[in-house]
Amino acid sequence: MTLAQVFALYLEHRTPRKSATEQKADKRREELWTRVLGKTKDPYKLSMGEWERFIDARSSGAIDARGNAMPIGERRPVRDRTIEEDCLWLRQVFAWAARWRTGSDNYLMRENPARGFDAPHEANPRSPVASQDRYEAVRGVSDQVVMGKGRSGRSYVSELLDIVNGTGRRISAVCQFRYEDLQLSATGQAPHGAIRWPAATDKMGHETVAQLDPTTRMALDRILHERPGIGAAPLFPSPEHPTVAMTCHLADKWLRKAEKLAGLDPQRGSLWHAYRRKWATERKHMPDVDVAVTGGWSPRSLQVLKSSYQQADGETMLRVVLGAGELREAK
Repeated sequence: MTLAQVFALYLEHRTPRKSATEQKADKRREELWTRVLGKTKDPYKLSMGEWERFIDARSSGAIDARGNAMPIGERRPVRDRTIEEDCLWLRQVFAWAARWRTGSDNYLMRENPARGFDAPHEANPRSPVASQDRYEAVRGVSDQVVMGKGRSGRSYVSELLDIVNGTGRRISAVCQFRYEDLQLSATGQAPHGAIRWPAATDKMGHETVAQLDPTTRMALDRILHERPGIGAAPLFPSPEHPTVAMTCHLADKWLRKAEKLAGLDPQRGSLWHAYRRKWATERKHMPDVDVAVTGGWSPRSLQVLKSSYQQADGETMLRVVLGAGELREAK
């Protein structure tokens, strides 16, 4: 048994069941751990020393996200949260291998050699939340952002911003949006239409249909007017390859330009995700299950929604202070 064999089977059988974003992350982490440990490594001989040396190397920037050694002058420290995700992935792979039966009806691995190894934990994770004021400031100048690379046409950042702000969805899912996912006919429960969010573009692999608000519907109508399409064609095509969906990297670049035009400082540790936290925080007073499903969280991950996305804000805290009743003895 070698590390390469375990990784190959995991990528063949488990990775395809994940979203496109997670599949890409799996391949990147497979490359990372293969470079660090070696493809002929006996996984049972993984030592705590190797585990801790990996953490130190990633933390200092001595190796990059794919396990390549970095020159001293080019090293950039990596946050604990990033390293934690890489460590938990390897532990997850071994846990899967200990449950996967081979053709001989034996388990691929008899145990998880990384079980009990500590992974770094972000004590104070950066979780900035975009405000409505920030959204309005960026949206006020976003139409000025052009495609770039010699293309003078208006970019898609205005519609991307409206959709992320109005749906709470990840930018990766929005970039992969297709015309066939639109369900714009008005109904009693969806007066402004709805969007089908397919499992293939969802991080958790869940398909949901969620209603639209008026602003998001206006953004979609603007897209349909400027570049109508049908079927599996991407709503946000790549400027270089019109039949392929644009990348999140390009969406990031456009949003940074819009923020600069608006005279705003970047939010450390977040870009589009700050608007996802905004969406969730603005709905703290609503039933958790409905907020989770509408915004793309699994009902089983309500704790993630509440602990990592919904955040305390001054207005709600003031209502808590002023809105209490009086607890009295029963008479």
